[in-house]
Amino acid sequence: MNSVTLCARFQLFILHGWATFFHLQDTEGKTVMMLVGELWVERVRPVIARNWNFQLLKQQLRMYRWYHICFTYDHSAQLITTYIDGKLNNYQAYNVGRPVFGDKATVGQGDNKERSFSGKLSQVNIWDRALDMEEIRSISTCQLDLQGNYISWDTGWVLEKVSSYESPLEDFCHEDKSHSRFWFPQLSFDTAQYLCEALGAMLPRVTVLKDVIALSEEANKTFPDSTACSFEYWTSLSDKEEEGIWRYGNLEKLDNPLWMGQEPNGLHYENCAVLTTQGLADIDCKVDRKCVVCSFSEMPRFSLLGSCETELRNIYFIPYQKHLVKFISWVMALTISEGKMTAGFGWMMSRLTIAIMEKTEPDFPMGRRWWLLKSPVCQQDQGERHRLLLTPCDANEFTCDDGSCIAHHKRCDLKYDCRDNSDEAACVMIDKPTGYQRHLPPRSTEFEDSSLQLTLSVRVGNLFVKTMDMAIDVSFELEVTWKDSRLRYLDLKVNSTLNILPLEVMKTLWTPQVTFVNTIGNQHTHVDEYTTLVITRISDKKQRDEKAPAEVDVYSGTLNSLSIKRKYDLTFTCSLKLKFYPFDFQECSMHFKVTSAPKNFLHFDPVNSSARYFGERHSTEYYVGNLKLKPDESGVYSSMQILVPLRRQSGYAILNIYIPTFVLLIISYITLFIRTDMFDVRMMGALTVQLVIATLFSQVSESLPKTSYFKMVDVWLLFCIGITFLIIIFHAIIDNAIHKRPSKEGGETSASSKVAWKPILSKSKAFCVMGTRDNAGERLVKYSKIIVLISFIFFNIVYWGYTLS
Repeated sequence: MNSVTLCARFQLFILHGWATFFHLQDTEGKTVMMLVGELWVERVRPVIARNWNFQLLKQQLRMYRWYHICFTYDHSAQLITTYIDGKLNNYQAYNVGRPVFGDKATVGQGDNKERSFSGKLSQVNIWDRALDMEEIRSISTCQLDLQGNYISWDTGWVLEKVSSYESPLEDFCHEDKSHSRFWFPQLSFDTAQYLCEALGAMLPRVTVLKDVIALSEEANKTFPDSTACSFEYWTSLSDKEEEGIWRYGNLEKLDNPLWMGQEPNGLHYENCAVLTTQGLADIDCKVDRKCVVCSFSEMPRFSLLGSCETELRNIYFIPYQKHLVKFISWVMALTISEGKMTAGFGWMMSRLTIAIMEKTEPDFPMGRRWWLLKSPVCQQDQGERHRLLLTPCDANEFTCDDGSCIAHHKRCDLKYDCRDNSDEAACVMIDKPTGYQRHLPPRSTEFEDSSLQLTLSVRVGNLFVKTMDMAIDVSFELEVTWKDSRLRYLDLKVNSTLNILPLEVMKTLWTPQVTFVNTIGNQHTHVDEYTTLVITRISDKKQRDEKAPAEVDVYSGTLNSLSIKRKYDLTFTCSLKLKFYPFDFQECSMHFKVTSAPKNFLHFDPVNSSARYFGERHSTEYYVGNLKLKPDESGVYSSMQILVPLRRQSGYAILNIYIPTFVLLIISYITLFIRTDMFDVRMMGALTVQLVIATLFSQVSESLPKTSYFKMVDVWLLFCIGITFLIIIFHAIIDNAIHKRPSKEGGETSASSKVAWKPILSKSKAFCVMGTRDNAGERLVKYSKIIVLISFIFFNIVYWGYTLS
């Protein structure tokens, strides 16, 4: 056969190693394993022409349940496909490269008896072609009983050491899903509730009288010689939470319970309900003891956790009650090996007693219990106590100490969900290897000689610039993230706030030390009560811890990260460049250096690192821009600078320096328009402006750091002083020119413009002299106004052009 299909219907009892349900070999050529079908718990393996190919199952196999399986190989498409119960499970592109042939076919046995099949087999058929999905679906749903054209189930088999029986085809597809029950003697209500929940079952819930009668009839058939347990059983109905409100467990209120006679009549003294042949009656939960029946909607599969077993066949069990009348004799049959638990609750495998359960209350093995070892287990010697968990809970659930199940994500979520509060106990999130040394940094897993990347995240909340001190006060949160491949993380939550490690654990782990370079003093990161160390779940890839007596998910330290963060309030030095004050742009820096190890061991990741500002951007003096990162690998240690761009808010200086001085300049300039005969007024106005500007200059200089260079505000104020001084000079020159006249001796000047003199020659001559003197003064006043105005305009064009550029 170049193409082939192998189909079978099976029901597993026990897995010895794995189950070989079919084997085709060539005895003439002495070639075995030409076509083989093999079963594990979580995987299957078709062997085609001595080519082995594992295929993982989407759902694990369970014991005592019928399955239909098909393996197909299409040589033209070179595709191996697996179907479970008519549904596509998995496929794999593979070229077998040679045909399948043989002359001897065996069911239930391969070439190794330790891998033989234990269970029920039916409808084993072989075709010399790849069946399509519709054909396989029809066979699995019992719509079609198609026989193989290469090997047929209906003909040609020789039975050896097996038992056979005829079964209708529809029985495979209509399995009996009726409730099965376990029965127990008189117990207290709390024990009864624990027992049924720990078995994955429930106490009876009845709403009609016919169900009560049916249960009573079943009890009479089960216990023909007993009267104690034939008519009264505990139910899960109670009003413990709220008097008079009866509920089955935590379900909604039951409006019309099936009460008998005058029941309920026990007030708050009787909070539980017992099932009788006439209906329900309320009784005392704490004192009364009644028989127990636990009803299964589906037989559960138990897991034995904490045994350090990696083979699933040695972990899974199924329950059955061996001696119903005695109630006490339990057998826990290991579904996937020859192990069992017998009366007295001993853990046995291959007739070797491994452990005996210590006496406990209630004395049943379900839940988290202490066991006395009779053989070494998990590197513990014989005679030591070992913790084991026997649980019916699913893989996505967590088992409380009392055996009840809760959703796994509720484990260690900072609130109690188990009745015994065990879900919030022993919440360990870190598993360190033996010999872990916290002073050694972890190594990178990417390349052998590469350094470990540290992701820096800085969130600045507040920033204040101290101009006089040439420094900035910064309140920020520093977070450093890395991966430690030496660690394993347990039960990580998607919500990282639930993955915060306590301080005592934090101090036992390696954490990076970051030094703040440009601060005053030797400042660096701290690990104290204000520090938070959190595990971030990045990858969902996980496995179960076979050593833990609980459902513990293990996450790799290589795929998931650690982040340490703390808030700091520090002062960083900043060399302010004030040349363009108050229209300056500054760039201060926060310099971080990792000093735990040199840069060939540790370095900051410049790609994934980030810095953000969350405070008010418009402060008193500056507008804070977006922070920038600047890596620095020039030294021995890896460094990172966070550049803080600052643009000064010039409104204050304009309002308090430029506008007042501009007004003062206008006042000074206006003095040139006062009558020239009012010299005192003109001079006093200009001098007053000069003094005010000088005083303002002094105040501004005192409010700024002393620098060896001129600042733009200094240039402005000096210009204001200079232009005012020029106006004063003009006043003196004008006054001197207007009031200057020759004396009788020919050289003396009049001291007052009010003194008149007589004409020298004639009136017309005198008028000519007076006119020359007045025109000269007017020209000086006019020129002074023009010179001052042009100087002011020219300076402003140059000043503001240079400043704003």
